[in-house]
Amino acid sequence: MTVFVNKPEVNIREKISELDYAHVPYEKMPAGSVIQTVSERYNTRIATGSTSFVSTGFYVEISPKFKSSKIFVSISTSGNNNNSVGHDMFYTLFRVTDNGFGGTTSLNLGHGTYGFGGVRTNAAASGTNNRLEVPISMNYFDDGIDIINTDPIKYEIWFRSESSSSSVEIPQLIGCITSITAQEIKQ
Repeated sequence: MTVFVNKPEVNIREKISELDYAHVPYEKMPAGSVIQTVSERYNTRIATGSTSFVSTGFYVEISPKFKSSKIFVSISTSGNNNNSVGHDMFYTLFRVTDNGFGGTTSLNLGHGTYGFGGVRTNAAASGTNNRLEVPISMNYFDDGIDIINTDPIKYEIWFRSESSSSSVEIPQLIGCITSITAQEIKQ
């Protein structure tokens, strides 16, 4: 017995022209894809003499589209120790999230004392002007976050002075740019 099967003809060119290549649905993007990028720029300078980490007010906020996503944060700025030997500056990145009780939770993503790094002066340096002005770069892949919902997550630069007798500054000069970028990475 012979069986004949008839398939409808498909015009491949027609089907391809029906596809919308301008927008791939987020759900269809492969793991490792950048789902979204947000960026903020600041051109003001902040100073502190605090020996505890304090907020600079420089932040970026991202609202993840997926609970399983990871966030990559990149920061570019500069800083200085304000002309003083022994007045070191340390900087770090904080994650600020809604705690579910009407408040927020701030978590230092760097070392508790030294953050992501610092600006140190050499006590044996000659002369009285020991001002150090340096570029600061922080890159952090936040894979330790459990995204409970798609509420905004804030990533913010915090910094501190080693000594309360002198201030430290971010960025190094008034008018210098601080840039913070966050990217949602699909898992």
